[in-house]
Amino acid sequence: MAGIVKTLERLRRGMSGIMVSPDFEHFKRSLWPEFRRWCPWQNVAANQRRRQSAGWEPQRPFAMIFENGASLLCGGIEDAEAYRGPNVHFAYFDEASRKKDPAALKVLDGRARLPGPRGEPPQVFMTTTPAMNWLFDYFGPEKENDPFAAFKRDSVQIILRTDDNEKAGNLAGGFAQKRRQTLSEAEARVLLEAAWEDINDGAAFLPSMTIFDACKETLPAADRRTAIVLAVDGAVTGDTFGVVGVSRHPQRRGDVAVRVIEAYEPQGRPLDYDLIERRILEICRTHNVVQVAYDKFQLHQMMQRIAARGVWTNVFEQGGERLVADKQLYDLFLARRVAHNGDELLRRHVANANRKVEGDDRMRIVKRTESLKIDLVVCLGMAAKRCLELNL
Repeated sequence: MAGIVKTLERLRRGMSGIMVSPDFEHFKRSLWPEFRRWCPWQNVAANQRRRQSAGWEPQRPFAMIFENGASLLCGGIEDAEAYRGPNVHFAYFDEASRKKDPAALKVLDGRARLPGPRGEPPQVFMTTTPAMNWLFDYFGPEKENDPFAAFKRDSVQIILRTDDNEKAGNLAGGFAQKRRQTLSEAEARVLLEAAWEDINDGAAFLPSMTIFDACKETLPAADRRTAIVLAVDGAVTGDTFGVVGVSRHPQRRGDVAVRVIEAYEPQGRPLDYDLIERRILEICRTHNVVQVAYDKFQLHQMMQRIAARGVWTNVFEQGGERLVADKQLYDLFLARRVAHNGDELLRRHVANANRKVEGDDRMRIVKRTESLKIDLVVCLGMAAKRCLELNL
């Protein structure tokens, strides 16, 4: 309702705009009936007032024309490119969380370019439930080296909680409490309290981070006889370069122990691959590294040079082998067969990860949202698999 009231206020002042849902069916069944209920039909052009009837149902996108000359393009935005062209004062995007990427926002932001009659700035506004997808990247808390920092500082978020709406008399008494009865705690935080939390885009890699914390223990230092498998995952633009080394557990030989954790982030400029290569070679000199497993994307030449120094490098396939490794790491954590020292960066990467089940014995570790880093947990899975395969 808030977005509709804002839309009508702008139309009243003679500003033209766009009003869309994620798809036309949502527009037809949800956004349009609510707009029709609030629209002051006496201000709509006479030849269009037939749309006021409950018996009139939109069949395709259309334009509403008002007596003051303002117009409103209405419909679904299945194809964002279809809205390139019109120049408007504002754009209203309802239930934006249903879109899986920011393409619609980017197009609408480019169309809202006209100042209002009193100099009002062009504006895009959205009403939506939070979702841990592109919305979190654009509207979540500002992070260090945040690529959307300027956008976030230029945006305003208004959080409307269900219980506040109930207290204002807009909902039946006790609605929020009854609504919670059918929701999980995470769902209630998102749907009733507008919290940033993942409930739709896959399950968290670990059901609870207490599982990770329970695997923390004090390990004796690795000596020159401790065989270590190193796994590296090269960064694409904006990502982290991860390096993780594991050994067999010194007492529980069927378990793995994390021995090396290093991460290199771009920090606004390209990674220094020469420095990283020197560091990997240094780790190989100071530890008993028996294999370096690597994702060959961007790393083949580096690994050839490292192999020329007498180090066994071995490609880790990111298709089927990754799916097996990711599932194995999940099982190892659940069985408390991964020992680590509680490294905070590793913990953060584990917490950032979701799991996408591909079958009974296959799983892929994926990012909860594009801006979050998971490289270290991916490397840990690669290293653990190769370590347990070798007779160390």
